[in-house]
Amino acid sequence: MIESSLRLDAQRRLADVGTVDIVIGIPTYKHARSIAHVMKTVGDGLAAHFKTSKAVITVLDGGSPDDTMAVANQVALPASVKRVITTYQGTQGKGTAVRAIFEIARSLRARVIVILEADLKSISPDWVEKLARPILENQYQLAIPFYTRPLPDGAMTDLLAYPFTRLLYGADVRQPMGGEFALSAELAQRLSARDVWETDVARHGVDIWLTTVAINENVKMCQVRLGVKLDDSRELLLSFDPTFVQAIGTMFRLMDIYKRRWQETQPARTAPFYGNGVVPESVRAWIPSVTAAALGDAFAAGARRYARLWKTALTPSTRNAIRELSEAPDGALRFGAKLWARTVFDFATVYNQGEGDPDKIVAALLPLYYARCATLMRETNLESHAVEHAVQEQAREFAIEKPYLLHLWETYVPWAWEGVR
Repeated sequence: MIESSLRLDAQRRLADVGTVDIVIGIPTYKHARSIAHVMKTVGDGLAAHFKTSKAVITVLDGGSPDDTMAVANQVALPASVKRVITTYQGTQGKGTAVRAIFEIARSLRARVIVILEADLKSISPDWVEKLARPILENQYQLAIPFYTRPLPDGAMTDLLAYPFTRLLYGADVRQPMGGEFALSAELAQRLSARDVWETDVARHGVDIWLTTVAINENVKMCQVRLGVKLDDSRELLLSFDPTFVQAIGTMFRLMDIYKRRWQETQPARTAPFYGNGVVPESVRAWIPSVTAAALGDAFAAGARRYARLWKTALTPSTRNAIRELSEAPDGALRFGAKLWARTVFDFATVYNQGEGDPDKIVAALLPLYYARCATLMRETNLESHAVEHAVQEQAREFAIEKPYLLHLWETYVPWAWEGVR
C-alpha cells in the first residue's frame, strides 16, 4: 500500500497553514463548472458559524484535464479561511482523495473533517455547521447526511445501498452511501491505517465502506437533516458505469467480510438524529437526467450483452422471470420489488462465491438495476413522497426474502452452470 496519498510539495505547504480546528475536504475531478459555488458556500458557512475557529478548505484533485484547480485557486474566500489546492497520488478516485484529506487533517491537528462533493447545487452555508457540530461537541464520531434525492440520481442508494444495509446489519441508515459526511480526527486516523486503499474503496467505494465499517464496528454515529440534495448530475453511462461497479462491488465484498453479523438476527436500530435541522421536502419541478424509456432501452441491450453472465448469476426462477420481462415491450417498467430483491441476492452470492470476474458480475447487474429504477419512476411519477414509500416497501421486501438469501448463500456451488444449484 502506498505510504502517503499526499505529494511531497503538498506536505511541505501544510507547514505554512499551521494548526486548524476544521478541515473541509472536497475531492474533485473535472469539476471546473461547479467547484466555485461549493467553495464559496462553504466559506460563507465557516465565516457565519465558526467565527472563532480556524478552518481550511482543501481541494484534492485527481488530475483534471479542465480548469478545476485554477478555478479553485481563484475563488474569493473569507480572510479567516485558508485553502490548500493540490493533487493526490495513488489510485485515482474519491477514496484516495479522502485518504489524502485525512492526512492533511492529521498534519494540521484538526478536530473534525468534513467531506463534501464538488458538484453540489443545493448546498447551503449551514451544511458544514450541521455536519461538523456533532463531532466538535464530542457527541459522535461520525455524522452522515439525511436528505431527499430525486430519481434516478438517488436510485443506487434507494434500491441497493439502503435496503441491503438495513437488511444485513439491522441499521436503518437512510443514506449509507451519502457523498457528504463528517468524522473525528481519531476515527479518520484509524480508517486511513486500513489496508484498503488499493481496492475499490480508493475509487468510488469509500462512502458505503465507511458507513458499513462504522455500523459493524460500533462507531458512534448520527444522521443530520440537510433537506434536499441536488447536484450537477453526471451523465448516466448506460452501457457500463465504473462508479456503479466500484460502489456496489465494495458493498458486496463487505457482505462477506461481515457475514457472521448478518447471518445472525440483528436487532433493528436507527442511527439517532442530531439536532432538529430541516425535514426533507419534496423535490419540485425536477427534470430527470435520463428518462425511464432510456433506462428500458439499456435493460433490453443488457439482456443481449449479458445473457451468458445472467445464466451464471441467476437462479432458474429469477432468470426466467427476467427473460419474460426482457421479451415484453414494457418489461422494464414492470420489474417488481420481490424480483429485484432476489436478483440482488443472486448477484451478491455469485460475486462472493463464484469463480468469475467479480467486476463483470456487478457490471451485469447494471441493466437490471436500470429496469428496476425505470419501474420505480413509472410507479411514483417522480413524486418524492411516493418514491420514499416505494423505497421503504423495497426494504421490507428485502427483509421478507432474507431466508432466500441465507439458503442461497449456504447451498451455492461455484461450478454450477445454467442455474443448477
